Amino acid sequence: MQTIQRILISRLRFMGDIILTTPLLHQVRHFYPQAQITYLAEKPYHTLLENNPNVDQILSFHRADNRDLAKVMFILLKETFDLAIDLFGNPRSGWLTFLSGASIRIGGDFRLRKRFYTYRIADDGKAKTAIDFHLQYLRPLGQPLLPIEPPVVIVSEDERRWAVDYLQQNGWDRRKKLIGIHPGATWPAKMWLAERFAELAKRLAADPQLQILYTAGPGESTRLQGIRDLAGVAGLTAEGLTLRQLAAVLQQAQVYIANDCGPLHLAPAVGTRVVGIFGPGEPEIWFPYAREKGHRLVYHHLDCSRCHRDRCEDLACMRAITVDQVCEAVYSALNHEVRDA
Repeated sequence: MQTIQRILISRLRFMGDIILTTPLLHQVRHFYPQAQITYLAEKPYHTLLENNPNVDQILSFHRADNRDLAKVMFILLKETFDLAIDLFGNPRSGWLTFLSGASIRIGGDFRLRKRFYTYRIADDGKAKTAIDFHLQYLRPLGQPLLPIEPPVVIVSEDERRWAVDYLQQNGWDRRKKLIGIHPGATWPAKMWLAERFAELAKRLAADPQLQILYTAGPGESTRLQGIRDLAGVAGLTAEGLTLRQLAAVLQQAQVYIANDCGPLHLAPAVGTRVVGIFGPGEPEIWFPYAREKGHRLVYHHLDCSRCHRDRCEDLACMRAITVDQVCEAVYSALNHEVRDA
């Protein structure tokens, strides 16, 4: 273990999942400060790791592009790795880990693909955050963990200046505090009701000290426009941005309101307080953000909670969350004073 010089870490996707591996990168850099650390991820999620001092090289490929994948496979076969850690654990990531040729290959104890690894991590069944889930893959290294750093996406100064210009060109009043609202999510069951997002936007926009910033990902424009029409209030809109552009824009917001989705993780990673709205998911896993840092969770546990369903006709968990509760969480986050320990 002490002779490790070249390290491959892989988490192929998605946005939030990759962001939540950055605390592990901090630990690995501490263990092996002189090693070259390579991160393997799918496009476009790999861009989240740019500027990260704990990553020396990024390998990426388009999921549906076999020629792009072949190029990465060639690089893995050509380079010599000492240690490979597969944090994703599907057949493709297991095979790519094996191709790295690393003598130490760490991965999950999953079905046939566990054969790709020399050290297999079996989940102990105990509740843990996604960050802690990743950190357990470091056990075979036999190193004591540092205090756990929060997830991070590092915005460059050029990107910050671009975001300021972008917002100003779209009507940003810098005298007001910017409140981001992201009403979309990958799955319908994870979306708070559109009419409640609209009412929330209307209430916040009535505060003369606040300005609304709506954000939308691919395929979410129609939903966002419907919410804007219902709210009937002005606000900035950020659509069609790259992940890095969105990160830079969110860094300018004071609070960001989001469903259980990727952008929810991007906001705290750039230093913005987040209000997370959770329904069928597991906040104890996917909301590892400290209240003492100003982050707020809005969630009601019901008998049907943690169903993990992508679609639901009833949406009882989302209907249980009121506009008053989310609005209160926003002002609580906005007014929270963070005291350094």
